[in-house]
Amino acid sequence: MAKKYEFDEIVGELLERGRGVKDLLRDMKDISELMVDLAYSAVLFNNDELANEVRDLEEEMNKLRYQVEIRTMLAAKNPAQAAKLAGILKLASEAENISNAADRLAGIVLRDVEIHPALRDAILESREHVDSIEVRKGAKISGKAIKDIKKDHKGVKFLAIRKNGSWITHVSDSDKINVGDHLIVSGLRDSVEVLKSAAK
Repeated sequence: MAKKYEFDEIVGELLERGRGVKDLLRDMKDISELMVDLAYSAVLFNNDELANEVRDLEEEMNKLRYQVEIRTMLAAKNPAQAAKLAGILKLASEAENISNAADRLAGIVLRDVEIHPALRDAILESREHVDSIEVRKGAKISGKAIKDIKKDHKGVKFLAIRKNGSWITHVSDSDKINVGDHLIVSGLRDSVEVLKSAAK
């Protein structure tokens, strides 16, 4: 179950980062899409680690939804404006519905429910390999920027990075990878496996 965020924590982060509704909704869209990719891969490879990443992202989605609601309420100066802004709340709700569906799919793996081989075959045919990689001490890629890692690991796409418990869903070539970071990547299975080796 997703953790309950304290109101002060949500508002504090919202004000500190100065984020508007547009940025929050963009993050919700990107994270919900990422969760779907991770959930399908978790089912395909019966991977508890990927399923748990989905659970962590679900917590992030809950926080973002609360922040969208707060921003929207603060923007409404009268009932007429509130009615016009209702669509924003609907959009946030729909994005969270997608993330909830991904969370339920990941739950299949965590509950050790057996998946029919036909379903695995269908997923395998339709999706790139998505994986979670933890950067360990002494890793070849530690301390390097994404742009430099891409030169040595062509064909791998960096979908998200988790640093110190916070998610980066808009990965920049200038972002630097450090020990303890969790990378969510996609690409051909062989290419992803080579990157995993470089992260050990």
